[in-house]
Amino acid sequence: MRQIPVLPDFLSNQASSAILWCYTGGGHLFAENLKEMKNVSYTHPILLLFSNAGALVANRYGFFWNLVHSEVKKENFHIILEKAVAKFNIQDLLEKNISYSLILHDPAFSIATALINTDVKCIIASPLTANTAAKLAFGIADSFISNLLSSGLKSGKQVGIFPTDSLSRQIKSTLPIRQIRSVSINNVSPTVCKFNALAKTSKGQLKFIPQYCVGCQRCVKKYPSVFSYGDEIKIRIREVDAQNIQKLRSEVTIFQNPEEISPFLKRCLEKKK
Repeated sequence: MRQIPVLPDFLSNQASSAILWCYTGGGHLFAENLKEMKNVSYTHPILLLFSNAGALVANRYGFFWNLVHSEVKKENFHIILEKAVAKFNIQDLLEKNISYSLILHDPAFSIATALINTDVKCIIASPLTANTAAKLAFGIADSFISNLLSSGLKSGKQVGIFPTDSLSRQIKSTLPIRQIRSVSINNVSPTVCKFNALAKTSKGQLKFIPQYCVGCQRCVKKYPSVFSYGDEIKIRIREVDAQNIQKLRSEVTIFQNPEEISPFLKRCLEKKK
C-alpha cells in the first residue's frame, strides 16, 4: 500500500500549478466531466480526491478504466482514496498505470488540512453531490471532502463546483452499467466479466454485483439484451437542494456544465499573477 507521504513528492515542484479535484459521486454528465478532466490534465497537475461513495460510483461508470486506457498525461495525475474502497478492483486498475495513495479513515481530517496548507492553485468539486453541497451550505465538515472544501474556503482558496443537483427543476442524466433482465447462467456465463462483477446465485441465475463493476462494458457488448449502459433518466431537483446551491453562490463558482472549468482555471491563474 502506498502511504500518504508520497504526496509531497507529487506536489513539491508543481504545487503552485496543481489542482485539487474532488469527486463525491454522481453520474450526471459523466462523459463530459471526464473529458474536461483529461483536457485540464495536459496543462495542470491534478490531485484527485475521492469520497468512498464517489470512488464506487465513478468506478461503475468506468472512470478508472477509461483513465487508465486513455492517452492522457498520466504523470499529471495522483489519486487519493480510502483503503476500504480500493479492493473493488480500483487498486488493481491503478497499479503500474497511475500514481495513487491509499489512506485509512482519518477522523481528525489531518490529511485534508495538510493539503489545504500547500500552495495549490484552486479546488474543483465536479461532480458534487447534493449531500456534500448541503453540508457546505450549512457549515458541516464531517467528511474528508466536506472538510477539505470548507477549509479551502476559510483559507481563501478559489473553489469551483459542478453540482449534480442544479438550479433547474429537472435534469436528464444517464445510468451506469446495470442488469436489465434476469437470466440463467446457462445463457450468460459469469466469466464474461474479468472483474468478478457477475456471479451465480443458489438457483443458478446470473447475479450482477455493482460494486465490482469497472464500467469496461464488455458484458454490454456481448449480451446487449441482458446488460445496458447509458440509459437516460429524468431527475427532479428538490427545492431544498436547489436552495442549498443558491446559498453557495457568494462563496464558490458554480458551473452549469464541466466545460466551464477550464475558463475558471484560467481566471484563477490570472488572479495569482
